[in-house]
Amino acid sequence: MPDPINPNEIDRVRRYTPEQILRQIDEQIEHNVAYYGVQSDAVIERRIEELKREWSINRYLQANVAALGFLGAAMGLTVSKKWILLTLGAFGFFLGQSLNGWDPMVMPLRRLGLRTRSEIDREIFALKVARGDFKNSAERGQTKSIPIKDIVHAISG
Repeated sequence: MPDPINPNEIDRVRRYTPEQILRQIDEQIEHNVAYYGVQSDAVIERRIEELKREWSINRYLQANVAALGFLGAAMGLTVSKKWILLTLGAFGFFLGQSLNGWDPMVMPLRRLGLRTRSEIDREIFALKVARGDFKNSAERGQTKSIPIKDIVHAISG
């Protein structure tokens, strides 16, 4: 198991995601690549641009902490000092998530299909492979004959 405090570990969130949910997310990536990978280059490009704008689970968690922290601070200043506990709790969970990838919101968000940045990037990379981005111009177009499962498997590590 990777060191939980290693900043180079890419997908700590996956470690706390049940195998069934990981399988569903990975199958959805494969399904997306199978669908988009055989489309025209323009459709693939639109999908890649959508994926670049897709919020990762970490971004949702950051927005959640910011909102709860702001709410707790505002309520603590205007209603009751006890609301500051909301801010402290949110930041405490945020610290835990940043150190080891666990947060109480990870499981519900993963069940909704929210992906890590590396999962989103895997789909982008697979679509680029399917489109032929890594072939020289004389070989472009031949990549479409590579089975999608082989492309997804190659980038899954």
